[in-house]
Amino acid sequence: MQEEPTRVRRTRPGPGRHGVRSVQQPLRDVSPAAPAAGRRYPFLSMLMSTVMEPPVPDYILESVRSLPPLPAAVQRLLTLARDAEADFGEVSRVIESDQTLTARTLRAANSAFYGVPRRVETVRQATVLLGSDTIVNLALGVSVLGLQERMDRQWPLDAEAFWRHSLAVATAARLLARALPFDDADSAFVAGLLHDIGKLVMLNHFGDVYGQVLLAAQDGTRPLPELEREILGVDHAAVGQALCLHWNLPAHLTRAVAEHHDDAAPGARAIPDLVRDANRLVKLAHLGTSGNPFVPVATDPLAPHRQIHPSALHRLLDALPAQVREAEAVFGRSADAAPPPEAPPQLVHLEVTQPAERALLALTLRAMGYEPRLLDEDPPDAEGPGDCTLAGLITDLPITPARAFAYQKYNVPMLDYATWRADQNLPETTALNVDQLRAWLQTELDAPPAAARAA
Repeated sequence: MQEEPTRVRRTRPGPGRHGVRSVQQPLRDVSPAAPAAGRRYPFLSMLMSTVMEPPVPDYILESVRSLPPLPAAVQRLLTLARDAEADFGEVSRVIESDQTLTARTLRAANSAFYGVPRRVETVRQATVLLGSDTIVNLALGVSVLGLQERMDRQWPLDAEAFWRHSLAVATAARLLARALPFDDADSAFVAGLLHDIGKLVMLNHFGDVYGQVLLAAQDGTRPLPELEREILGVDHAAVGQALCLHWNLPAHLTRAVAEHHDDAAPGARAIPDLVRDANRLVKLAHLGTSGNPFVPVATDPLAPHRQIHPSALHRLLDALPAQVREAEAVFGRSADAAPPPEAPPQLVHLEVTQPAERALLALTLRAMGYEPRLLDEDPPDAEGPGDCTLAGLITDLPITPARAFAYQKYNVPMLDYATWRADQNLPETTALNVDQLRAWLQTELDAPPAAARAA
């Protein structure tokens, strides 16, 4: 199991413009006696100063150090993962030393999520059938979820929706890894599970002040990391990296946590890219909530170097909810109710000039159960291909009277995306609140009965 070098994660305070003023005043009292950087935790502070600019404040490092450590069995498994001479027997014995870990490992090995073809009776069998890498990642995921459950009592939003988001990002990262293909899909899963852990550390330290920042991002027009840096001087990705370093997690997991909002040009970063892409897809699919409903609109929802055909990406998006329910069963989270019966798909004509936003809209519509289709020059029919019906037109271009008449003939809604976007006060390069986008689409595409189209 080879480690890759940790890429530097740089974070800077925001520009100090119009922020959430109501949460700025209490910050003066958050850390009045915070020790000088490195005074209390010189090693961790020195390590952080080599990977961040500016370093995470020392009082945040103090909060990190006060959090529960990883269980001894998981720490031992991480050590074995770095040992090329470790064998299945050693890994199995470590897991068997922890009753909770043993039970979760056997439950996971026998679940549809891992797809083992026969009944697994022992940890040794699970280790041999799944592989030691998968077992170590499974143990780490189980332990991290257990620790996180104890840290979310102050979460001001829906705590269950937050964990569903984390599991969904983990599951999407795993599916993307398999679609590429990428060798280490299980590490991608754990990285997705960990990606927002820094939010809980910040909530643990700042309390209600951070809660107000989360609420402001949820309902506002600026992404959460911008507000965090402007108001608190550090963002959750940097704080999450500090926790990963404190836990001595593998470098590829630490990098994924640190870089899951990093839009730098893609390189050979693999797992960080997978987690960032998965995070965007999950937000478009509306699987849980993270307190940050924004995705960049200057780039495609999926990094352009990902060679995944749109049809394959649509299939992945279709499979994601069921896969997330399987993950919830494996990791002991309460699953959503069974999905409603499938209805015949409804076609939506899409005519948006900016490619990245067109891709974002197409994936959002797909996740909502619509069939997005780029608009051709032919007038619309009441019936789409197969048993599809036409649900609407989304365009950012002027609609000629002749075309408008063709859509009005079938009582098909025409959505003016340019006007909606202007109402969001967005500059050309920024992030888009996909929760607000989804709400707008749901309202405007509330199609009339089919009989009304048959005029």
